[in-house]
Amino acid sequence: MTNAITQLKEQAEKNFAELELPSFNYGNGFALNLTMEWEKIFTGIERAEDAEIIADQRVRICKLSDLGENFISKHAQKLILASENKLLALHYAVASETTVIIIPKNTVLENPIIIKSKASSISAESIMIVAEEGAQAMIVEKAASNLNSYYHSRIIQIYLKPKAKMTYCTMHNEKTGTHAFTSKRAEVEQDAEMKWFDLVIGEGFTQVQLRSNLQGVGAAAEQYQVIIGTESQLSDIKSDTFHQHSNTKSLMLAKGILSDKARAMYRGTVRVEKNAKNCQGHQRSDLLLMGEEAHGNAIPILEVENDEVSCSHATSMGQIDEEQLYYLLSRGLDEKEAKKILVLGFIEPLLQKITHEKSREEILNIIQLKLEK
Repeated sequence: MTNAITQLKEQAEKNFAELELPSFNYGNGFALNLTMEWEKIFTGIERAEDAEIIADQRVRICKLSDLGENFISKHAQKLILASENKLLALHYAVASETTVIIIPKNTVLENPIIIKSKASSISAESIMIVAEEGAQAMIVEKAASNLNSYYHSRIIQIYLKPKAKMTYCTMHNEKTGTHAFTSKRAEVEQDAEMKWFDLVIGEGFTQVQLRSNLQGVGAAAEQYQVIIGTESQLSDIKSDTFHQHSNTKSLMLAKGILSDKARAMYRGTVRVEKNAKNCQGHQRSDLLLMGEEAHGNAIPILEVENDEVSCSHATSMGQIDEEQLYYLLSRGLDEKEAKKILVLGFIEPLLQKITHEKSREEILNIIQLKLEK
């Protein structure tokens, strides 16, 4: 382990001792009612096993220490800091060494890179991705857990060099009893494009904290989330885009379907800095509640420091359209199948954002299995 990595871990340990736990009470009478054995986590957390990564032979996969002290000091915690909160400090203090995926300059990958991550017990893992200038790739992360998993922390940092294009798709499918905390951020340089897609279908607690930093002229980000909550599933999604340079674009769309006693919180922020002019930032969230005990909340925020922008936000929450349901029932479908058709129609516009056909079909099959339970 290099001196730089050792120093970062020691600082993270200090941050952990000083910081307070984050709150899951969001005001306005809404909370996720999360109950956790924090002492069990603090004393039992360990390094996760390395995720299985399937990639084209042109892709370099290595450890952070292989890239030298200069790279480590500039990138190890550039996007996500241990000092932000107690759980991130804990992560950096105990996580195994970061796995780095590098997509070389002007490399265009026809097939997705596959990351298979399976949580066990109480664990933490880190992944960093560098898409060099002009590189294009899609990454599909399959996040799962076994029956013994209680707490799993993941940190994903992505660096997009000029004109690079990246789609990062995560299937959050952890078992009941797993508390999954994921922090993902991207630095998007000139004319680069970042697309995020999160499918939240796990049976436990899933938190996703996502941010794109648009740092160059022409940088763009699209962030899509689909939440399908059943039984007592809890979901906490925070999706942010920070426009730090002029002539940047962002689009954030989220859709949630909640039934039984599921609860979900969606928070989205578009921030435009004072000197970032001619920016476009739009966000929308829609929640479909299927049952009296399902609860959701959405908080869209615009933080705009200049007038030369085009920004908007919108949110909606409601039940299945009774007229549409009646129509399908009148055509001979039973109620379960009719509701399934309406739900798939509700989220289909976001699924179409996944351009890789095989990955889109796999996600659709997973969703259908979830709806049939």
